[in-house]
Amino acid sequence: MALSQFESALYMAENFVESAGTILFRLSTREVCILQLLSHHEYILSKGRRSLGESIRATATRETTEETGIPCRLLPVSLVSRLCPAVEIGHVPDEPRLFKDVCEPIALQTRRIGEGETKLVWWFVAAVNEGEPVGQHEKDKFDVEFHSYDTVLEILTFKDDRELVKKAIELVTSSYGNV
Repeated sequence: MALSQFESALYMAENFVESAGTILFRLSTREVCILQLLSHHEYILSKGRRSLGESIRATATRETTEETGIPCRLLPVSLVSRLCPAVEIGHVPDEPRLFKDVCEPIALQTRRIGEGETKLVWWFVAAVNEGEPVGQHEKDKFDVEFHSYDTVLEILTFKDDRELVKKAIELVTSSYGNV
């Protein structure tokens, strides 16, 4: 029996959790939405677990809207990714390539949550559906706040969140200019 030349890990369904979240932009004010987790006094991004049969894109926007009360949509950005083009002609090398105006994950985060267990978090860029009414959010868990691009990078609690937001700001700025 041959061994793969690549380091790998295999997780059966009972040993992994799939989640998705967004870096939520209010484009009109050049701000990013973050949550203050009241129980831990931490500043975090919105995300949550995928439901049975739900796409990761739908999970990302549903969880963001549930946690913030803010209606949103995935925001197309120009992104370098190792995805295959939608239409493949012949062999497509496994290499990074630029895709313009796509709603694809900008990052995949893995978290070890126990012995032999992991959490996968797919991250997307999203925008507030400005003009739509804001609904209820999980007030007992979170305060919802918008901050300027510079300020948000200073107050997010976790390094990975700061890196995600920095990348998302770069993608939005390069895709839309200084919106």
